[in-house]
This record gives sequence, C-alpha cells and structure tokens, in this order.
Amino acid sequence: MYLGSDCPTDVIAFDLSDAGGGFSADLAISTDTAVRNARIFKTCVTYEVYLYVIHGILHLLGFRDSTDRQKKLMEEKANQIICQFIKPKL
Repeated sequence: MYLGSDCPTDVIAFDLSDAGGGFSADLAISTDTAVRNARIFKTCVTYEVYLYVIHGILHLLGFRDSTDRQKKLMEEKANQIICQFIKPKL
C-alpha cells in the first residue's frame, strides 16, 4: 500500500520528523521475510533483522535503491555497518 506495489517487502521506513530539527521515524520489519531469507541465504534471523534495520535507516538518511548503482552503494554501506555489530565466527 505504501510503496505502490502488490508484493511484500522486508522493511519500510516512515520519516516522522518535523521541521523543528528533531529526528523521528518508524521502521516496520517483516519478521516473516527475515525467517524466510535466513533459510535462503544461510544466515541467522538476527542478522537479517539487523540488515533490515540498517537498510531502513539508510533510506531515512537519504539513500535510495531504485537503480542497480544505488542498490550496490546501499548494499556496500549496509555491509560496512553490519560488520561493526556482527563479527564473523572463525
């Protein structure tokens, strides 16, 4: 409904900030998608949820993913950030 599409999404971000300079937002995360994608990509659900939160915040900060180039830049930034929170097991 909000994205003008008839397919599910992993995260949607709503910027609720006002002109006063404060930052306020809501993120809606699809945990069903996180569970499904964790199985598909052989990750854990926690990783998927973190990834969706980061992705939503990047959108709120102005990142877009409408083109292949934008998607690549956004994925690189999300991966850079998520590595700060989840360390790979060696």
